[in-house]
Amino acid sequence: MSDKDVDVDVFKEENTTDDASVLVVILQCETKVSDNNITALKWAFSDTYFTVQVCTVDPPNKIVVSKFMTKDQYLENYYMYKVLSYASEGPYVINSQGIAEPQFWWSKIPVIIVKDSSISHLTPNGITNKNFDDNPENKIISGMKHRIKTALEKAKDADLFFLCKWNDQCDKYVDVEGTDIKWSKRPTATQAIMYTPKSRDNIINNLTKNNASYSEFLNNNIYKGKFLATVFVPNIIDYDINLATSNNDYIKANECAPITSTSDPTNNTAAIVWVTIIIFIIIAISIIVLQNSNA
Repeated sequence: MSDKDVDVDVFKEENTTDDASVLVVILQCETKVSDNNITALKWAFSDTYFTVQVCTVDPPNKIVVSKFMTKDQYLENYYMYKVLSYASEGPYVINSQGIAEPQFWWSKIPVIIVKDSSISHLTPNGITNKNFDDNPENKIISGMKHRIKTALEKAKDADLFFLCKWNDQCDKYVDVEGTDIKWSKRPTATQAIMYTPKSRDNIINNLTKNNASYSEFLNNNIYKGKFLATVFVPNIIDYDINLATSNNDYIKANECAPITSTSDPTNNTAAIVWVTIIIFIIIAISIIVLQNSNA
């Protein structure tokens, strides 16, 4: 990825001591045009706390499809590898020999990778555009900067922060005290994720060896405890359902997976015993009645 692959847009407001604390990479990867989404995402992350870049990645010369990975899954792995590498090494500057040299501007700060098919109901400064005539104070909400900054401060051990999740095991959440985020074991979504420098580099080093989808790769490592993951409840970024083209896309509207009920073996055994006893009693009474009628 070179500078010509990247359209940089950083919104400037009043200077603060925490300027450029988090890199945000908006990945242009959807087949449908979503320029309006990109503009809205730029606005959502327009506080100077964020450095915002819009990136496109050229597809690879060869796409490997197997029984373990579809074309779309292979491309997602490739795109994520490229943008995470860019976050680790970039930006790139072409030197006098025509070679792209990495500048490593963002190597020590977290990065949020968000797909261009994303939307958010949050605004950067915490004020919604909706009017509340009865109670003007309801106009104030927690903005994007506040949510992200609080998450980084309160969940210092986390490796991954899922701004969006779907089909998660919500019944197994563990609270992160003083926040609206939870520890999660199966966040599933790859729509918008914040990575620490450590998890970013870990994924870069291991993703090329992976033969599963990006979602499975993350979930497997989270489940095994190699990554500690948190999720925002509710989502602060969502998949734009207007761009859905398949049933799999509509699943992305469900933050939680249905709870699978399992039967208790102890209760089942007790039920069988009681049924057996009742049947035995009925048979015994029938025998006694028959004997009395024949007497």
